[in-house]
Parts: sequence; structure tokens; C-alpha cells
Amino acid sequence: MECRLDILLRESKIIPSAASVEALKYAAEKLPYPCVMVKVGDINSIAKLVDYLHKRKKTVMLHIDSIKGISKDEAGIHYLKRIGVDSIITMKLQNIRMIKEEGILSILGTFLVDSSSLASTIQNIYSNKPDAVVAMPMTIPDVVYQKLLKSCTVPVMAGGWE
Repeated sequence: MECRLDILLRESKIIPSAASVEALKYAAEKLPYPCVMVKVGDINSIAKLVDYLHKRKKTVMLHIDSIKGISKDEAGIHYLKRIGVDSIITMKLQNIRMIKEEGILSILGTFLVDSSSLASTIQNIYSNKPDAVVAMPMTIPDVVYQKLLKSCTVPVMAGGWE
């Protein structure tokens, strides 16, 4: 399954976040959106969750920083590629390069709390070249998102409502 975020975001601007198995099942079975952000599971369950979502034609956006037991190194990223994870969200800049080298869509998660964090985020986008950015919290003022959108060429998503 090819994962192109720009195409997926044309279909829908909403990506449900699943922080529990119940939320994951609800997103997979009841919601019409093409992607599910997975923030539940561990090294023992994640392959089954990925398979479950793929069987329901959902693109898996795995928030690696929320998954227990998977190392955030080349071996961990390679394992996620092998089990079919379509994209990986991480707050850790050093992971972006490894994710991209595995051919997985890389998404940088970032918190925008002030003008300094906005400037830092823009610099990190240019330096690390993620495929997309999740800007949190979702409730930040629109003017902040507008500055971010004007400053970078990658898709920007709002996140962090859980």
C-alpha cells in the first residue's frame, strides 16, 4: 500500500487518533477516514494492529514514541517497515533520517507553545526534511498555523486533542 500523505489529505483533513484498542476498532470500523494514527500497542501487538487496519483499507500512521518495547533505532524502524507501517510520527529529530531511509513516510510531531518553538520547528523542518508535520496542540491560534504553513512546503496537520 503506497502511502502518499498529500493524496490522503485531499480525501480528508481528519485523521482519528487511537490511544486505546477500542478507539482503534471504532476508527477502523465506523469512521470513513483513510488514515488512523495509532498510539496504542507494544512490540507484541503492533503487527496484529497494523494487519487489522490494513484489512480495513486504512493507512497506518504509527506514533512510535507511544509504542512500548520498540527501540527508536535502525532495527526498530526496520521492524516497523517489515510489518507494514505506512508512516511514522515521532517527536525525536534523530528518527526522521532513519524513517526516511527505510522508505517510510516521516512525520515530525512538534509542540508550538511560543514564537521560539515556532522558529525552532521551522528550522527543524528545513534541516531534517520530514514528509509532514503534526503541530500540537490543536488549539493554538490560527495565526501560528498560518505562519507555519507559509514557512514550509510539507503538509501540516493539527493534533493533540486527546
